[in-house]
Amino acid sequence: MSENEKTPTDAGTPVETEIAADEQTPDAGGQATTKGAPATASATPAATESSAAEQRGEVIGERLAALEAEEKANAATPEGEKADRKKHVGVIVAAVVFAVLLIGAGVAYSVLAPTVDDKQIEVTGTDAVQETEVDATADADVSDDTGDGNGANAATTPAPDFTMTDADGATLTLADFKGKPVLLNFWASWCGPCASEMPDIQSAWEEHGNDVEFVIVNMTDMNGETEQSAKVFLAENNYTFPCYFDANNSAATAFGVSSIPQTYLINAEGNIIGAYMGAMDASVIAQGIDMLAGDTAAPAAQ
Repeated sequence: MSENEKTPTDAGTPVETEIAADEQTPDAGGQATTKGAPATASATPAATESSAAEQRGEVIGERLAALEAEEKANAATPEGEKADRKKHVGVIVAAVVFAVLLIGAGVAYSVLAPTVDDKQIEVTGTDAVQETEVDATADADVSDDTGDGNGANAATTPAPDFTMTDADGATLTLADFKGKPVLLNFWASWCGPCASEMPDIQSAWEEHGNDVEFVIVNMTDMNGETEQSAKVFLAENNYTFPCYFDANNSAATAFGVSSIPQTYLINAEGNIIGAYMGAMDASVIAQGIDMLAGDTAAPAAQ
């Protein structure tokens, strides 16, 4: 027997050569595989994160379900029912307050910005006293006047009447001044442009007060104006011209006053002959006085 030959240890038992546990043999694809090592399954990172997310979702779901159950349980108690009623009452109160605010805003707008209808006066222009046109034809028929304040018959546009009170609380109307020309002015103590024209109105009244009625009407209740605040303003500035108060918005409605100051020139017959929108200076007031004086001197149309 040669040296390379091996004999079986037991008769008829083939000789097996053991392969070490870490011995690698090529597989069918030519890749080395390890024989003898047990196969172990390893989890991938994606699978691990998915499992963790599912667990977190289940925990959150359980917590939400527990909170919902707790809330229902609390609501079923007398304290819970009381809290629920308070919540509903709060919602109702908020809705009522909102509705009141809306109604109040609508009322304030209707009071502070009266709607101008077809019978009220509309005058445009702020650069000079706007004089109405007078028919120059000798045979003009005054009875044809339309009273709309426009065109050749505008001189016969009657000033709308209104009621007011004086400093002593006595009630009078604009018609009470008929027979003398009137400078009608609307103002308020909070109005800056109004305040700027007051010194010139005072001077004009001191000079022409015997010939022209100065009807200076305070827009009482407009934007919070009060009779008291107006009187304080006049006293602090030593204004002595006659002042009247539109406490019931009669003048504001009659003349459609939505902005101040406004001034109207009314002749002795009670007709509007001119107007000015905005703050006047001494020259504008003088022009208005001249218009009133000229109209007074002219013979009345027959």
